[in-house]
Amino acid sequence: MARAARAATVERTGLEVNRMGANHPARHTDTMSNPPPIGLSTRLLPDSSDSRLFVELSSYAADLGEAISALELARQVRGHDGALRDASPYLVDFAAVAYCRTFFPSKVRKPMTDYVAIPEKHQDLHALITAYRNRRVAHSQSQLSSTFAVIAIDEGGSPRHGVFGMTASQELPAEVITQWAVLITTLLESVGDLQHDVEARLNATIAATSTQEIHEWPVGPAISEKFATDFTARDSRGRYPATWAMFWSTAD
Repeated sequence: MARAARAATVERTGLEVNRMGANHPARHTDTMSNPPPIGLSTRLLPDSSDSRLFVELSSYAADLGEAISALELARQVRGHDGALRDASPYLVDFAAVAYCRTFFPSKVRKPMTDYVAIPEKHQDLHALITAYRNRRVAHSQSQLSSTFAVIAIDEGGSPRHGVFGMTASQELPAEVITQWAVLITTLLESVGDLQHDVEARLNATIAATSTQEIHEWPVGPAISEKFATDFTARDSRGRYPATWAMFWSTAD
């Protein structure tokens, strides 16, 4: 199953970063858009310390993949005219959230930085992105987005009736985004190397397991189908998920 997984790396993007040092690109599988090839099916690995570690590493790859994809989309729409161009800073902000999700505290997984260290040369950039997420994106504290009370005056200098709020926002500079993409790629490479080591141990276990026993493993997580009116984000997943909720909209 792991070999069929698509690469969650900057191979999917046009950002100019150097991947020549990548030995084992980090991988995760988006089953909604990438179902197994015809003739193949899936099986859910039994719960074990290595299975849990592989899931954890793959979830970091998923988050970093979202971040790098959002940065690439931001680069693409920045070249458009009209309303689509305005989406660029929102995509960058989403990338900051996805990136920081990998190492912020969680009740269901360890921080990525427990396994992978931020390279010394990227420490300042890492701190900058973290502060940007905390003070500009998640909370309204940074002067990067400031609102002012203003009035308008006519050509004769007389004030027009009414006061309105004017918000000035500073986007993350393109130079910072380029450096950040390099950092994300470096982390994806490190996560990929760890995945490779864990996968080797899992493959050894699989090789020692009978075909009949493997066939009896679950084909995937147990799916509970619910209506959109029951949608919630308050449920927590387990450290080794075995279930997944699907919410159906009336539009479906």
